[in-house]
Amino acid sequence: MAGYVISGVLAIIVIVLAICLMLQKKRMIHLAEKMEDYLAGRGQPLSFSLKEDAVAPVENAAAEMTNRIETGKERYQQEARRTSDLTADISHQLKTPLSSLRLFVEMDEGPHMAQEISQIERMETLIGSLLRLEKLCADGYEFSFAEHPVRPLIENAWNRLAPLWPEKIIVIEGEATLRCDEKWLSEAFQNLLKNACEHTAENGKITVRMEQTDSAFYCSVEDNGGGVPHEDLPHLFERFYRVEGQKQNGVGLGLAIVKEIIYRHHGHITAENTKEGLKFSISIPILNLTQS
Repeated sequence: MAGYVISGVLAIIVIVLAICLMLQKKRMIHLAEKMEDYLAGRGQPLSFSLKEDAVAPVENAAAEMTNRIETGKERYQQEARRTSDLTADISHQLKTPLSSLRLFVEMDEGPHMAQEISQIERMETLIGSLLRLEKLCADGYEFSFAEHPVRPLIENAWNRLAPLWPEKIIVIEGEATLRCDEKWLSEAFQNLLKNACEHTAENGKITVRMEQTDSAFYCSVEDNGGGVPHEDLPHLFERFYRVEGQKQNGVGLGLAIVKEIIYRHHGHITAENTKEGLKFSISIPILNLTQS
């Protein structure tokens, strides 16, 4: 009789343990789902657990992780706002004397007025580009994401450049639709196409190829300008970097701005030499989120 009682108690214990394990497994699965949603931007920070069981330490560790992430995000946003404000103040302080200088040069009408105006305009362009880059790096601009076909976006970027380089040839291959900020991604392509125009012959050729998979958008911009020295490739996206020996018309910030725009689209851009010239390759993940 006692054996039957012991067996019954053991059976109950086994059942209870099984139920506990099932409940803990369910909580772990639920915790994993909440963590995935949070990291993907779809969920809220996790809350601490008041229970005293084997799962609670894991839940509390996850909650502490999200809490530290939120604290870090807030500190980063504060620092970004300070940087953005500082950049705007510096830009304003520089633009004001430049405007006055331009006025005095135009009033004097000296023998070198054209060269002086040209240098003032170059400085104004540099200040404007630097301000845009710093505000991009500091999250100073709000991006508006929506589904857009990419080919018209590239064509519009080229239409703004074509009058300056009428002999250049552009070939666009492929089709894609991407969730992006139309204005900013168009500026990125315009800077890439402008860079290609500046470093190819008068009748140079630029080829843009794009494709789209279920998970990513891929695009390359390749010219036939002969490329750059291998040691310069890792530095092309650095601000103010210039390739020695090449004619320079810009201010050295275009590719840095491109990289930052692609980064804001959660993407990546690289540069490499080909048999024909220089090739930039862009990859941007396809995100199905309500907010980027």
